[in-house]
Amino acid sequence: MDYESIIKNYTEEKKDEVVNLAKVNKAKMGLHNKYDDRALNLFFVLWHQHFPNNKQSKTCQGCRKAVTKFFHQIADYISSERLKATETAKAKTVKAVKKKNKKPAKHITRTGALASSGPRS
Repeated sequence: MDYESIIKNYTEEKKDEVVNLAKVNKAKMGLHNKYDDRALNLFFVLWHQHFPNNKQSKTCQGCRKAVTKFFHQIADYISSERLKATETAKAKTVKAVKKKNKKPAKHITRTGALASSGPRS
């Protein structure tokens, strides 16, 4: 199952919550070597919604590592998709601005003098 199929039914608020809780959980793991309770609870609830046949227990150390790693990757995917969307929007506006500012090119003759841009007689 790919990440896109997992997050397709998530609302923007739910995506924000997953991303924010993943950041909080990573910070708490780095500082105190403990999981954030709220993040862990949400991750396990979401895990059991997506994978009801794959039971995971909070009391199992390997299960906690697997579930949190999975949702940290989901959060990274959501963040990267948002970053791509903003970069695409910026690129479109830059292209639109460049098209408006085009000026006709001036022709140069063999001697280097500027030729008139009008029709030749």
